[in-house]
Amino acid sequence: VLEFAVTSAPDFTALAAAHGIELDKDASMLRAGGSDAEYFGAMARDASGAYWMLRAPRRGDVQLAGRQEARVLDFVRGKIPVVVPDWQVHTDKLMAYRVLPGVPAAEIDPLMGELIWRLPQGTVPETFNDSLATIMAKLHGLDVAAAESIGVHTLKADELRTRMRLRMEECNTLAPVPEKLWGLWQKWLDGDSLWPSHVALVNGDIYHPHLFVDADYQVTGIDDWSRAEITDPANDFSLYFAAAGREALEDLLHRYERAGGRTWPRMADQAEMYYWASPVRFAAYAMKTGDLSHLMNVRNMVHRYAAMLEDSGYAG
Repeated sequence: VLEFAVTSAPDFTALAAAHGIELDKDASMLRAGGSDAEYFGAMARDASGAYWMLRAPRRGDVQLAGRQEARVLDFVRGKIPVVVPDWQVHTDKLMAYRVLPGVPAAEIDPLMGELIWRLPQGTVPETFNDSLATIMAKLHGLDVAAAESIGVHTLKADELRTRMRLRMEECNTLAPVPEKLWGLWQKWLDGDSLWPSHVALVNGDIYHPHLFVDADYQVTGIDDWSRAEITDPANDFSLYFAAAGREALEDLLHRYERAGGRTWPRMADQAEMYYWASPVRFAAYAMKTGDLSHLMNVRNMVHRYAAMLEDSGYAG
């Protein structure tokens, strides 16, 4: 396990070869991408023409988290109607798997940080919404006790607010939270009708760049299960709300319920509140990584969300 963070990307050709994958000799067939504070990433074609996703952990805690992600992937594979990564290589130095079928529903512009959409905007195809809702309903309906038994990190329903309160306080210590945003967070914690009486296995990062679609815009694959845990199922709708808005969120939840997903009256409000508490999640992530730039960015994020709250007039 790594003792120190790795700061420079590996030679993926040599790393893949050391794990039995011979990449195409044409260097243009290896494209760096998907790197973040946890992994260096690349997509590459091998000598037989197959395409691979390659991920190299940057820190020891990421290597350990990768072991849980592998268990989650093994647990959900075949139980939900979508393709998930099949790690054909998994060591502390490299995770490698064949590229998922289809194309991402959106990609992140590396310069502007905005989404570049593959989905038609304005009227999102019903095939996309229906397939995603069905997948999420099946995922959230999996046996929680069975998932917990393989070591998936678990929060009970009565622990959800306790962890969120602690994380809010940690965020406020890193970057004092303006009064209106802090007040919204406290109102959320006190709102009994917002919080569920049940928990579910969630992906934790349901986000258009991680959703692969076919030519008919049906979701065919979900990439990145690194944040999977047993927690509030509304958590899985937060990033969808951030990308698509409230009306689209409510439509997805209606389809989710129709597909057998378990809902409660204020589930949409709960999902939206996770969005307004995004600085809390980012602060927890920054503290876990210990990355100085992330720790410094907590303040920027807190003030950006406080400003957006002022402009929106949202009151919870």
